[in-house]
Amino acid sequence: MKGSIKSLEEAKIFIQGCTLLGTGGGGFPEEGLRVLKEALDAKGKIEWRDVGEISDDDIAICTFLMGSTAPMTDQKKSQMVKLGLIDKKYPTNMMNAIEEWEKYTNKKVDIVVPLEVGGSNLPAPMAVATMMGKSIVDGDYAGRAIPEIFQISIQKEEINLCPAVSFDKYGNVCIIKDAMNLTIAERIGKYLSEVAFGSTAIAGFPISGKQLKRLLVKGSVSKAYRTGELIENAKSDPGSLEELLKEVDMRKIFRGKVVKKEWKDEEGYYMGMHTLEGEEDYAGKTLKMYFKNETHIVWIDGEYIVSSPDSICTIEYNTLQPLRNDDIVEGTKIDVYAMPCDSVLKDEKIIKKINPKYFGFDIEYKEI
Repeated sequence: MKGSIKSLEEAKIFIQGCTLLGTGGGGFPEEGLRVLKEALDAKGKIEWRDVGEISDDDIAICTFLMGSTAPMTDQKKSQMVKLGLIDKKYPTNMMNAIEEWEKYTNKKVDIVVPLEVGGSNLPAPMAVATMMGKSIVDGDYAGRAIPEIFQISIQKEEINLCPAVSFDKYGNVCIIKDAMNLTIAERIGKYLSEVAFGSTAIAGFPISGKQLKRLLVKGSVSKAYRTGELIENAKSDPGSLEELLKEVDMRKIFRGKVVKKEWKDEEGYYMGMHTLEGEEDYAGKTLKMYFKNETHIVWIDGEYIVSSPDSICTIEYNTLQPLRNDDIVEGTKIDVYAMPCDSVLKDEKIIKKINPKYFGFDIEYKEI
């Protein structure tokens, strides 16, 4: 589907939808909005088109941010100062990563594809593509946010990440010429992001337009914009959101207040558990949510309810502010929604790396 963003207000609506669909991860919405504004100021509008319109011979590159979203500790801040990680000279580092990829491969990128849906990881690649004069198609590789790069649609055909470029906001640049498998490539990327105490921009997964037509999770850009519109429409009557979100196949499974949060920052992942006590129709019930960057499993009163690859989305129910897992603290009031994933994530090559057993839980995945 074709579409466009032509104003800062439309960009804010889009970011709302991206953040809710990001399942608690997917990058910082403030960063996504900043880069969209930069693209709007430079080009006037951001447009996307149907993937069927592209050439089979076009070269598509994927760019995304890799790293942990865990809160920054005073110890880490002190270490950053000692190492000289102070001045972020390259705030729009996805663009730098793509430029370096083109220099290294001596190939011209035609299309920029987001890895996933989220507050910055969907809009930022779109903004970068606009500023670089490259095409955007209506889709991504997951239809949601995911913590690891092998949990995406293109792994149905085992597309190689490499050659890939890592470029952080301080100007540290690395070429990942090759890696023995995607698990190792993920570890290399995560370690590079840990060096920068945050995230690094990656440009990789080069594929042809012909492959892209087969493997893209189609319609996710339009869906994110429509979801943002539904949130905006409900702001005058927050109670109407539950009914409105049925249009995008979301259903509410819980309302409650966070009474406990446990988390750790481990090997570049933000991991932990939220505990909620039910309110209103859910009074007397207890919900637990496991997250690894994104939210992956929900239990209510000890019973497994929903898990990845299906989406678990959270929003503050009074303000209708979509929430990331780092936004959620003790006392936060949350509505929890569940949404079926795109069917490609249930492919046998992908689902085994994003189901509950992959995350270490003895649970058989069940579809919503």
